[in-house]
Amino acid sequence: MGANTGKHAWWVTAVTLVEIALAYLLLRSGGWFGLGVLAMALLPFAAAWLAARDLKALIPDMVFGAIDSGLLVLAAAAGALGFGVAGAIVGGVVGDALTDGIAGFFEGGIAEWLRARGISESRTALGSSLGKMGGCLLGSGTVLTIIQLCGFKFQM
Repeated sequence: MGANTGKHAWWVTAVTLVEIALAYLLLRSGGWFGLGVLAMALLPFAAAWLAARDLKALIPDMVFGAIDSGLLVLAAAAGALGFGVAGAIVGGVVGDALTDGIAGFFEGGIAEWLRARGISESRTALGSSLGKMGGCLLGSGTVLTIIQLCGFKFQM
């Protein structure tokens, strides 16, 4: 691990704990989950900015997270529609494996594209963590919002 890994671990810990609390409140509200998850995406990006990370360097991780979790929501929702809770779990597990591969392909391609243009996208523990976290919330929040706008009702 790098010299700054331990130094910046508290950022990831703090953001994670706040996101868990926000998710709990969001589920208790019973409202528009997608919009709430979209709003939650701002926290990791704000933390990265406050920790003086170059947000452009986070782009590959953000894209990975957005594609990965956005497609994962589709797989979990499809499984839930067809087979209930068990379908959502299996859809999530299989969907995660498949979307990791798809998102990794795009992440690598964007990293190569950025490097070719002289934009440093070198990975750090903090940048990769917060970039992927924010991207996941952005992608899943977008897909959840679209699903809810199409009339899908989540059972509580």
